[in-house]
Amino acid sequence: MNIGFLGCGLIAEPMVRSLCRNFPDARIALSKRSESTTRRLSKSFRNVSVGNNQWVLDRSEIVVLSLLAGVAREILPGLVFRDGQQVISVMADIGLPEVSELIAPAQHPCVTIPLPFIETGGCPLPVYPRSRILEVLFGQENTIIPQSSEEDMGPHFAATAILSVLMAQLDCTRRWLESKAGNPEDAEIYVASLVSGYLGSLQKDGKERFVEAMKDLSTKGGLNTQLLGHHRDAGLLEVLENGLDGLDRRLRGATRPGLTP
Repeated sequence: MNIGFLGCGLIAEPMVRSLCRNFPDARIALSKRSESTTRRLSKSFRNVSVGNNQWVLDRSEIVVLSLLAGVAREILPGLVFRDGQQVISVMADIGLPEVSELIAPAQHPCVTIPLPFIETGGCPLPVYPRSRILEVLFGQENTIIPQSSEEDMGPHFAATAILSVLMAQLDCTRRWLESKAGNPEDAEIYVASLVSGYLGSLQKDGKERFVEAMKDLSTKGGLNTQLLGHHRDAGLLEVLENGLDGLDRRLRGATRPGLTP
């Protein structure tokens, strides 16, 4: 199996590490972009090599596009793809119709949304259209979620942005706890363990487990009830929904070929 990556940043690197762990005999070619990352990977894994963009394409049956949209539009027209190459895009701001034009004569690319923890497994992977090769490469340890249209991918890309909001809230809580209890290390350990432990205990079956958890936590007059009520009264949940709507509009625009968001 020959797999190539055009672009090797925060998303591509954990994908490469996952592949090296699960497919030690696969040959993985990386483009020279993000040279510190590619140098680190090529030193860590004997089956990883580094070259220029066309060299990556020439030796790869499967190609992962992990570029910023502007960079993709700049470099892909000058590269030669082959008919029969399987292409996986992990680019948020460039739609599949435009990707298809840029990779011709290769056909039928798919788009998915890896996150850094794909390296250790448990990463949800929405994908359109359904991709057998994605299932082979990453489906053993991660949840593949096929979508019925490319338009459905936009909201999934947008939803990933909740992670930075959650990190900001967790760090705010960590700083508050530190200011009251005085131990910065203990504060971070406590907050991180509190959230990861609780989320880890939730069933992931799509049956409104968040609502169920809120009901369990929100006893009348309880601490959770008070803090959640404070957020609702301040309109913070509405602010979040409005922010997600803004991301959705941006990403739906990216599905129209030729449009720069």
